[in-house]
Amino acid sequence: MPSHRPRRAAKPSGQHRGGNRGGKRGFALQKRDAFRTSRLREAEVSPAPNGPDIGDESSEGEHDDQLESDQDIQSASEDETPSNSYATLLQSLNTVKEGGGPVRKKRKIADGGTARKHVSAAEGLPTDDQDLDAEAEEQISELNEDPEADEELEGGLAAEDDSEDDDSLLRDPFEKHYTALTEQELKNVAKQVDGKEWQTQASPLETDIRRTILSRKGEATTSSTVKSAKDLFLKHRLLESGSRLVASLSSEEKALAGSLSNYVDILSGCRTVKNAGKLRDLTCLHALNHVFKTRDRVLKNNAKLSAQSDAETLDVRDQGFTRPKVLIIVPTKQACVRFVESIVKLSEPEQQENKARFVDTFSLEDSDEWLDKPEDFRELFGGNHDEDFRIGLKFTRKTIKYFSGFYNSDIIFGSPLGLMRTITTGGGGKKDKKKAHDADFLSSIEVVIVDHANALQMQNWQHVEYVFSQLNLLPKDSHGCDFSRVRHWYLDGQAKYLRQTVVFADYLTPEINALASSHLHNMAGRVKLVPTYPGAMLSVSSLLPFTVHQTFLRIPSPHPLQDPDARFKFFATTVLPPLVRESRHQKGILLFAPSYADFVRLRNYLSTSPDATSLSYGSISEYTPVRDVMRARSHFLSARHALLLYSERAHHHFRYRLKGVRKIVFYGVPENPLFWPELISLLGLATANDPTTTQAGKPADVNLKRAVRALFSKWDALKLERIVGSDRVGRLLHDRAGDTFDFV
Repeated sequence: MPSHRPRRAAKPSGQHRGGNRGGKRGFALQKRDAFRTSRLREAEVSPAPNGPDIGDESSEGEHDDQLESDQDIQSASEDETPSNSYATLLQSLNTVKEGGGPVRKKRKIADGGTARKHVSAAEGLPTDDQDLDAEAEEQISELNEDPEADEELEGGLAAEDDSEDDDSLLRDPFEKHYTALTEQELKNVAKQVDGKEWQTQASPLETDIRRTILSRKGEATTSSTVKSAKDLFLKHRLLESGSRLVASLSSEEKALAGSLSNYVDILSGCRTVKNAGKLRDLTCLHALNHVFKTRDRVLKNNAKLSAQSDAETLDVRDQGFTRPKVLIIVPTKQACVRFVESIVKLSEPEQQENKARFVDTFSLEDSDEWLDKPEDFRELFGGNHDEDFRIGLKFTRKTIKYFSGFYNSDIIFGSPLGLMRTITTGGGGKKDKKKAHDADFLSSIEVVIVDHANALQMQNWQHVEYVFSQLNLLPKDSHGCDFSRVRHWYLDGQAKYLRQTVVFADYLTPEINALASSHLHNMAGRVKLVPTYPGAMLSVSSLLPFTVHQTFLRIPSPHPLQDPDARFKFFATTVLPPLVRESRHQKGILLFAPSYADFVRLRNYLSTSPDATSLSYGSISEYTPVRDVMRARSHFLSARHALLLYSERAHHHFRYRLKGVRKIVFYGVPENPLFWPELISLLGLATANDPTTTQAGKPADVNLKRAVRALFSKWDALKLERIVGSDRVGRLLHDRAGDTFDFV
């Protein structure tokens, strides 16, 4: 049986209480108090004949089970509570039970258990609340299951050994970032940020990582490196797990941790399969530390407000409009599971509510059919790769609650698609589903973490941009907010200047850079990390038993908006005619399209242009049905189709091992540098009846049958660097001796 613990004395009615709460619970509480008082008086006069005993636990258990069931169903849309409702309830119960023993309660102690709180028969209070209406029952059940109220009453203040001396607070990056500037100073900083008055400083790390620090003009550019967990100013409950994590970090990861703890925006293109776990643990540690500091500050200020006298007037500014403070955007449900596992490992909670439901809904075992897929593919698509999800996590002193309503959550997880649907359908945890748009749960986000941004770009990057456009806007509803405790920069609409954004990607693209330029306004500055690339084309020689000529053709393109037309004109007039003329004698041409727009344009041209009618072709994109994919692959292998049009997103999602490839034409170099050697390795999948292959597995005519050609322009500098290497990209972009570059 769960242990019983006494409740503390009720706080004075009307005092301030933590959190952003509001709703109809005051009416429900008054109704229950009146009901219980009347039942108590009846019980004192004469017991109910033939009725259940006051202490009958079975009757109470059935009622509590029904309340909990209703609570679980409505967990995704919980209402907020008024600031003094819990204290009012305790005060009213204490008044009725004068001279009695302490009120006792039952607590849930294991996952999947039943959370119940009730008044015992020894206290003389009835247990049958069936006369309450459905709305009152739901509100009372939610109140009884609110562990935050217990956190305030029991611990009082989430007691820890954290240092509160002035010197420690002055050095804490959390305090410096959010409390150092006055209201007028922040307005001046906002004007400076809006005017893009930045200064840039290159600060390379000891490894092959180029670091660029962006700071406001006149501000010193600091690049601190973490040496121990003490440098992170962690809460006491995170110190042990944080120390273990810091001890396992590499030098570049410790430098990243220093920027992270100083609330600087981070744009990193150094994510890999090997370091993804450490980066995830590091960001989760920072997110937990931020949430715990925020919530503990609210609870401590609650105590100050409750202890103040009538003559005192404290101006406490410690909250936002809504409770959620951290937003974590990941591409799949399984990626969300990995983040949650990291949070649980670091926070070590005593209880986890709804964990079994979370595991059943979000986690799956890896598919055996993907064992032969590349490592990065298994890391992204392993387990549950559903792309439409969102979930809220709520923290108390000892508990993590999954599937909490968005307005009751501390951390929100979601995919861009799931968040976009939640915003546009008004499903941000509210019961009113008729509202067409609701982004208020994003109004007080202070830390945004975007992991595996390249995978998000392969889904739909417009959803990412839409979610960022809804961050830190003034809310349309109050949601029970106590405006007397809202920070001034929230009220002035300046929250975006203090929001920290962390973006991890395997490589940086123009879209990711544009997102940073448009939506990242952090006054603390920005750190950009880019690795030095040796060049993906160098790994080709180790994958094939023969030599492959790799030719790069530079396209004259005067303007980025004119680049698609210039590329298509060059392809139609220079590259395609030789392929059409030799199509009868040359089979197995793989035409790679880097974007779906290029794919559609090439497919339409090959289908309708008189210059290409003699060239038989097939096509595979990410939207091609499985039956059509099998047919196109079969016709290409049998040489019935001389050319196969293949999109980059199709290769990203499926990694087809295409057989019969003898020549590859890249309409544009791929964004993902891993795709370059993977596609060129298809040249080695020669079949036994291939007339161009010798018995030794080598092509009979290398120059004609096993060639690679790639088109590029100066606007492809970022992805071209990843293919040819950082040392060679400048020559390909600016060399005036010619537009053709051969590599063997």
